Amino acid sequence: MPKISCVMPTRDRGELIGDSIKSIIDQTFTDWELIIVDDHSSSDDNTEEVVKSFTDKRIKYFKLTDENGKGISAARNFGNAVATGDYIAVMDSDDVSNPERFEHSLVSLEEAGADFVYGELQYWDPETGEIKTRDDCTSIPFDADLLLKYCYIPHVTCVYKRSIALDFPYNSFFRRGEDYDFFLRLAKTKHKFYFIDECLTKYRRHGDSVTRKGTNLFDYDAQARSNYLNQ
Repeated sequence: MPKISCVMPTRDRGELIGDSIKSIIDQTFTDWELIIVDDHSSSDDNTEEVVKSFTDKRIKYFKLTDENGKGISAARNFGNAVATGDYIAVMDSDDVSNPERFEHSLVSLEEAGADFVYGELQYWDPETGEIKTRDDCTSIPFDADLLLKYCYIPHVTCVYKRSIALDFPYNSFFRRGEDYDFFLRLAKTKHKFYFIDECLTKYRRHGDSVTRKGTNLFDYDAQARSNYLNQ
């Protein structure tokens, strides 16, 4: 069985997912499986075709059915449930992981005795080629009190023990912000977080990305905090 299961939910990302898959294939650490969960892509999307153009046997493709639910949380939970690795690496189908991401994450998990690691990400605009460090919410070493005030953990950089994924599934209530709710529940149960002070992932900025849409996550953040305080 692989050391890392990289779980990548996707929907209607046929034009983008190839770059994301290639960034996993290019990892310096090679003992991984990539689980792609297609969350009800439309009939005119070519995600399945793109995925199957890669012949790497470590790549596994699943289509989420209505029976399994719908939405990002359902897709993440399904992928985590079928994963066989010791650790889960979070991945989105429009972003790219830096080549050393898995290697650095595993070293940090084992050296720090951590349950969960995360790092920094950069914004990437493929139209211009510009890559820049975030200035809106820079990642910091773990602080539970600050986490309750705002989410400074970029989900797409996270790697955590698979046992966590099974004991703390993502909350299907959240269409956005399911990651923040997940982090708060882990913090409350005293799981050990560790910050890797380097860029692990590039966040692709495009027309459908949260940063381009200007999506307001405050309502979801408030609900996550309320859940945390009332549990």
